[in-house]
Amino acid sequence: MTELEQLVRGVPDPVVREFLLMVDDSVVAVLPYALAIAARLGVADACAPDGSSPEELAATVGFGAEPLASLLNALTGAGFFARDQRGRFTPTELGGVLKADSPVSMRATLSNLDSFRSWLQAADAAAARQPLPAAYGETFFVDNETRPTTEAGFNTRMKERAKRLYSGLADLPVWDETHTVMDIGGGIGTVMSMILRAHPQLNGVLFDRRSVIETADQDSPLVPVRDRCTLVAGDFFAELPGGADTHFLGSVLHDWDDEKAADILRASVRALAPGGRVLICELVVPETDEPHPARWSDLGMLVLLGGRERSLSEFDKLFAGVGLTRSRVFPVGESSFSVIEAVPSGQAPRHV
Repeated sequence: MTELEQLVRGVPDPVVREFLLMVDDSVVAVLPYALAIAARLGVADACAPDGSSPEELAATVGFGAEPLASLLNALTGAGFFARDQRGRFTPTELGGVLKADSPVSMRATLSNLDSFRSWLQAADAAAARQPLPAAYGETFFVDNETRPTTEAGFNTRMKERAKRLYSGLADLPVWDETHTVMDIGGGIGTVMSMILRAHPQLNGVLFDRRSVIETADQDSPLVPVRDRCTLVAGDFFAELPGGADTHFLGSVLHDWDDEKAADILRASVRALAPGGRVLICELVVPETDEPHPARWSDLGMLVLLGGRERSLSEFDKLFAGVGLTRSRVFPVGESSFSVIEAVPSGQAPRHV
């Protein structure tokens, strides 16, 4: 074992361990881009049930057979494809993440290169001692609205993300005392659908930008519960519809700096029904120094959007400025996410 291996084996964060042991640009840089290319080409979806040769796949997806064969060889060694004795490839169970119609699909997520571009720009800016060129939230979401294909890709990625990370959300006891839940910035309704299907006593309001709501009205996971969910378009910085006794913000506040996040919460407090509460689902940065995905996400949100992740004490400070008080915190299943419950200051906390 080398001196570096001995040093790295004791590192508590597995992300750091694996990276430092493989830190060679011919290895580390390959996997995310190889997966992005395979996802964008739709290689897994193009494979015939009994397998396809690189030449057959090349003809189907419109890409060169030689580079495609190299891509398939690499991803086969990584477990995403299997090759039979005839040299024909089929996606494995793990390869399901590359298929559009798979229950475990991450195809839209893996196809997205926006974060890579942002990090390359950030690295160049830092080397030149320039401010980070973060695409601040307003620009990012306005750009989405003006480019339909970008908007559609973003919506699909958020759908994949919700299924992957929020699967335990509907099981939390917070819904037992809820009558109407409003999902603020809820996309096309993936999370709302999960909640309403699990709790038939609930009614819902899905709130997002007009372009997103128009998509949700035409093609949405809400179809089975559409009779219990109202779709409303608007600007969550300005005004929210009234009537809901529970407001849900899932990975919304981390898109914004403290000033913008406070504006969203103020709008929520104004619209909240008497006796209501706000539920915020986010990665919470630990107050101590143990490894946690929130630390990486905090840096990522800064680079991508000019936003941030927050610790509980930072949430408390944010709440105090808008007239809210934290009452409870719930872990979300086996994920790294938490749901923070906050109620208007002076209101007695709910007890489920």
